[in-house]
Amino acid sequence: MVTLVKMTEPDFVVWKERAVVEYAADKVRAGNDMEDGAVERSRKDFERFLPNGLSSEGHYLFSIVDDETKAKVGILWLGSIQEAPDMIWVYDIEIDQKQRGKGYGTAALKLAEEKARELGKKRIGLQVFGHNKDALRLYERLGYKATNIAMAKLV
Repeated sequence: MVTLVKMTEPDFVVWKERAVVEYAADKVRAGNDMEDGAVERSRKDFERFLPNGLSSEGHYLFSIVDDETKAKVGILWLGSIQEAPDMIWVYDIEIDQKQRGKGYGTAALKLAEEKARELGKKRIGLQVFGHNKDALRLYERLGYKATNIAMAKLV
């Protein structure tokens, strides 16, 4: 259904700028950050994880491509984490808004599992914001289990 194709530099530039802003907004919406300065802090996070862009060691950025139409329908960012050398981390998976609900996310995550095995990893992990109910349902359907749950309340 889909193929993971190494992300091109032009796609990386466009994705990164959008992702920095969206990540900041998600963190604010989740109550994990204050709005003032959130984009700048998000940009610093991205620079820390991807200091050499597409060539950052231990990180794999893909365009998700529909096998039939050859259209790019999303992105997938996988990366190793030092704290868990047997795990690959899904830093970001995004399916274009108009393409959601067609099975692309499921197919891409199954390919992520194949990539993890190819890299000798035993586990695949991710974080989902509590307000992203559609993503949470997808991950649970694919067998992901909660390992830590952080909760907060406004006072």
